[in-house]
Amino acid sequence: MLKKYLVPLSLLLLFFALLLFGWGTFQLLSSGAQSLLTPAGRIQGFLEKEDWNQANLIYREIENKWHKFRVYWPMLIHHQEIDRIEESMSKLKSYLRNEKLSDAEAELNNLIHYIKHIPEKERFNLQNIL
Repeated sequence: MLKKYLVPLSLLLLFFALLLFGWGTFQLLSSGAQSLLTPAGRIQGFLEKEDWNQANLIYREIENKWHKFRVYWPMLIHHQEIDRIEESMSKLKSYLRNEKLSDAEAELNNLIHYIKHIPEKERFNLQNIL
């Protein structure tokens, strides 16, 4: 009698394990993205004031955080997303260093968009399933 329920129970357990893994992955990516977006918003404020020293300082904070996420994010998201973020960060760093306001603002907005896109893309919803 127990053998009769072994396969359905195993499948149910596997289903819940996959749901738990998906939820954990989403939470990990979401909290990581938020910890990058907060200083990015601060950079926007410093760019409005044209405070290049503070903007560069905050950029280094983002860069340090990114290097921590760079270790495990490639296991969770598509490599192309990582490349977009790194390319955007590289451009932003150059624009901040050379004090090019309009280019820095545009690239910062690109970076923010790419970072926000990651948890949205991994979110469990009908659009991402189909």
